[in-house]
Amino acid sequence: MDKLQFAEQFIKIVQPIEPLLLNQTTGLVKIGSSGTIYNEKIRQAETFLRLLWGYAGYYKEQPIDALFKQLILGIAEGVNPKGNNYWGDVDGVNQLMVEMAPLAVFVLMNEEKVKTEMCIEDQKNMISWLDQINLYQTADNNWRFFRILVNCCLDNCYGLDRQNQIEIDFQRIDSFYLGNGWYYDGVPQQIDYYISFAIQYYSLLYVYFYKEKDSERCEKLLKRAKKFAQTFRYWFDTEGRGIPFGRSLTYRFAQASFWSAYLLVQVDQDFLAEAKWILKNNLRHWLQRDIFSKEGFLKIGYYYENLVMAEEYNGPGSPYWGLKSFILLALPKSHNLWEMQESIPMPKQQHLLAEAQMILTSNQNGKEVRCYPTGQYVETHTHGEAKYSKFVYSTNFGFNVSKGLIGWEKGGFDNVLAVSEDDQFYRVRTKSDSFSLAENYIYTKWKPWSDVIIESFIIPFEEWHFRIHKIKSNRNLTITDGGFSVLWDGEKSVSRKANETSLNVCSAIGMSGVISLDDKMSAHLSQRLSNQNLLYNCVVFPYLKAKISAGEEQLFVNGFVGSFEKSLEVVKPEIIIAEQKVIIKQSGNIIEIDVKEL
Repeated sequence: MDKLQFAEQFIKIVQPIEPLLLNQTTGLVKIGSSGTIYNEKIRQAETFLRLLWGYAGYYKEQPIDALFKQLILGIAEGVNPKGNNYWGDVDGVNQLMVEMAPLAVFVLMNEEKVKTEMCIEDQKNMISWLDQINLYQTADNNWRFFRILVNCCLDNCYGLDRQNQIEIDFQRIDSFYLGNGWYYDGVPQQIDYYISFAIQYYSLLYVYFYKEKDSERCEKLLKRAKKFAQTFRYWFDTEGRGIPFGRSLTYRFAQASFWSAYLLVQVDQDFLAEAKWILKNNLRHWLQRDIFSKEGFLKIGYYYENLVMAEEYNGPGSPYWGLKSFILLALPKSHNLWEMQESIPMPKQQHLLAEAQMILTSNQNGKEVRCYPTGQYVETHTHGEAKYSKFVYSTNFGFNVSKGLIGWEKGGFDNVLAVSEDDQFYRVRTKSDSFSLAENYIYTKWKPWSDVIIESFIIPFEEWHFRIHKIKSNRNLTITDGGFSVLWDGEKSVSRKANETSLNVCSAIGMSGVISLDDKMSAHLSQRLSNQNLLYNCVVFPYLKAKISAGEEQLFVNGFVGSFEKSLEVVKPEIIIAEQKVIIKQSGNIIEIDVKEL
């Protein structure tokens, strides 16, 4: 990947929207009609401003042209409080704080060009508009960095001393630090892509702009970024796909934006070739997906247009947050990095990532990566239980979100234990009462009701994983334990092999299987589910089912397999449960786990 190829990818994404920019002078762009928790004017401002994430780096090495002039006109209109196209006042925690960040970075990257094209009065308006972020509290998470970036712009470009506020915000962000480069995003139960495409990304931008002014802090941030890269790389498989996990997945190739900033500031010379490979192949992978409308605009969704999975803050222009991945365009064409040959980083077969509260595994020579999280959950955002609290997440099988919890089929309960009092209202794990991690398993304890206690061990083992559930209930319950979803594309697209306690299902993407190892649960196949899985617009999945009577305490031992193989035959590992130990054996590999907690 040379700079021309990289720039062509950027142009492919933004070119369809450029006529809207060239044919108007406002900083408002309307490309859709779906709603958000913020108003229509801010939605249109968001679309315009998020484009600046890409144009910031692009124009760093490009001359002023007609499009650049139109961007400046749009900014001038947006920051003019007397105009009809004013973006608006910031009156507290406000979405406009988020969108200030790409404007600040655009100005920092292109200071002289901006000052050449923007009159003094418009620049004063822009300073006043940006400076509003210092009048109010931001959300107490990665938003702190929006204020840092704005204040860097006000300081570097306009000589306004906001160092005290920068220091306050950095102190708060430092309080989120977990070690080994990892942070949490404001709440300890949230450790997701916001660490990569927000906190670490902004840290590296700070280094880019402030390495001379604030060398001591920048050195610390560089060390953290280097440590972070050593384990974050395991989130990507050898196809370039990132694990679908957590919120804001409609930002798609923002998954790789950390690597773009990593390359821009040359964090670690020994890992640049691998970082370049991840960035290149993640972008390549996304540009092959059906993620654009017929007009060429990015759509809300993941692998396809899908409002079901979206958050309450995902508007028509929100996906352009992914343009952060093109910050590397700020690097000169002559830089030797563009000629550097990429090198594929191989994921570990299994890795305990304690800071992110998960185990990561890779299968099929790294072609699929999975994470097994525990103790994570974000209740304030849509589908938090599906995006953080499933037993496993896969780059090949994706995961399902719910269309409702009344009626089992609406829930899309792949890779979760769903429980009901036979009233068709199903509950799944959200918050964990307690949890722990070890090299070979995760443990979680939760209560769907105050008088029902569920404890689970999840044990990854190559293409398999095993779930041991102890359920103590004072209610009559129906329980289901779901497996991986597979693509359904017509009656002949799925084949199955079943007996009473096991079921294997095959489709074009591979095989998913479930088995009750102690014969306590019966095996079934879900109905077809549309627009619930993030990767495939129609899926089915196998699951196990049983009933528990009030007053009972039962132990269930279940096995789950997902494979690229199109065969219904699969070699099941030998599993032995005796004297409070679980022993798993296959092909010379042995795992022994003490389950005395259960």
